[in-house]
Amino acid sequence: MDIATLQDRIIWVRTRYTAGQRCRGTRNVQQRTQTTLQRPSKRLERGVCKAFDAAARPGLGRPSSFSPSLPARTEKVDEGWTIQAAIARLREVVAANERLLVVAASTLIMSISHTSLRPVMPMYAKSFGVGAAAVGMTVSVYAMGRLLMNLPAGMLADHYGRKPLLVWGPLVTAIGMIGCGLSRTFTHLLMARFVTGMGSALQMSGSQLFLADISQPHNRARSLGTNHAASQVGSLVGPAIGGYLADASGLRAPFTMTGAAALLAALYGWLRLPETRKCTQAAARDITMTCLPPVAAFKDSGGFGRARFIALCFGGAAYLDRLGTPKEALSQPQPFHCLRVWRRVLIKARQLLRNADFWAIAAVNAVMFATANGGRSTLMPLLAVSDFGLNTTLLGLLFAGMGLISLLGTLPASFVADKLGRKWTIVPSCVGLAAALALMGATCNPNIFLAAAVLYACSNACIGATPAAYAADVMPSNISGFALGIYRCAGDIGLMVGPALLGFVADLTNVQTALQVNAVALAVVVAYFGLCAHETRHLRAKPHQLKAA
Repeated sequence: MDIATLQDRIIWVRTRYTAGQRCRGTRNVQQRTQTTLQRPSKRLERGVCKAFDAAARPGLGRPSSFSPSLPARTEKVDEGWTIQAAIARLREVVAANERLLVVAASTLIMSISHTSLRPVMPMYAKSFGVGAAAVGMTVSVYAMGRLLMNLPAGMLADHYGRKPLLVWGPLVTAIGMIGCGLSRTFTHLLMARFVTGMGSALQMSGSQLFLADISQPHNRARSLGTNHAASQVGSLVGPAIGGYLADASGLRAPFTMTGAAALLAALYGWLRLPETRKCTQAAARDITMTCLPPVAAFKDSGGFGRARFIALCFGGAAYLDRLGTPKEALSQPQPFHCLRVWRRVLIKARQLLRNADFWAIAAVNAVMFATANGGRSTLMPLLAVSDFGLNTTLLGLLFAGMGLISLLGTLPASFVADKLGRKWTIVPSCVGLAAALALMGATCNPNIFLAAAVLYACSNACIGATPAAYAADVMPSNISGFALGIYRCAGDIGLMVGPALLGFVADLTNVQTALQVNAVALAVVVAYFGLCAHETRHLRAKPHQLKAA
């Protein structure tokens, strides 16, 4: 960069300041000119430093040879807080976190779509003339669709990218929602609910992988916590919207609204979201180069085909170059072969089995889902109504208050998880949840029961999305989609098995004993996690994450 180019690019450089500072004239409200220091861009700063370094550039002379007679650009700014300044600051924040906010907006729309059916689905299912057990099947079929789609969704994300999941997930959900509203028989309703669960698995897997790609270890909990907070906002708003639409336009109206909202989320993701899978491909190539044996070892032993296959499975384009295979072969679509798919699954599963930290957090995720849907959503209402005499209105207010506490504490807890570490958030929060459940099962005082409910809500707020952040920290980057599918399958297994087992214990004994059993199971799992899992706060941002951030 020569001196003429610098004169064109720099507004005004005063020689009495360092080369890394730039002075710009401004005016205050009283039209008095004052000088403020502004940090230049890194590229400009490097150019200034090189231009004024007499040792490096002897032909340019001293800094004083640069003419200070260039006119200063003056701007009229107001001192203090103004609405324009606040709007400008808000625009800067939105521009800096655009991808995160776009995913959070899509999650908010999908959360409203799903939760708006909570007050409607039982009555809508009963309108087909079925009993209570059949009504419960609408939830079980939805969970089954999620469970069966989690692992394929992760593998699709590894192969095709994250954006297709964020588009096709809401689209499949919209098809399922509209199918529920148009159902004429209960069988058709169950089929539509299964499709809805598949769409939910696609969207949630895509959003978590997307945020894991664009975040870094020091801000991953806050990124996933923002998405989790958007989901909680939808959970608070959705039931009110669904109940109002059902009262105003009939039981089928909420399904039409949710289908339209899911279509809006699909269109929004297609137009606004970039693809982030390329961010993880670089790390996959690096891991392949370091983990695979030398090329000569395979060639000498006649295992050249096996080397090409392993390199292809792990995305090692550089390794294929060393094997004499064109890099463009990776971008060409490979023919579908069932045996090849299963071999890839076995290789990925074998790599994941050696990750003890991942399985520890997967166990925590499973018991957390079992606690949320078994202890909180099933046993706690039964105990509140039967032993403490709460009516449905008070019970609804209690759950609304707990949800509000969880929403308000999610982002602060995510900040703590990023600053202090994941285990400092997960372990105390799970201990608080176990203590709250044990206290509910041991007390006969309604005030203590309410205090235990508040403790449960605070502990649930503190844990937030930290388990997902920990899982993203420890999962191998080259199989992140596959690993996330396993992690989500663990949660859905807890969702399906936990309420049934706790209900069985409650039938054999009583609700209080079932709550205490839940507390013991949660304490055992979190003790295993606290003793065996490693802290991930020390992890540094990977190169591909720095490019994506």
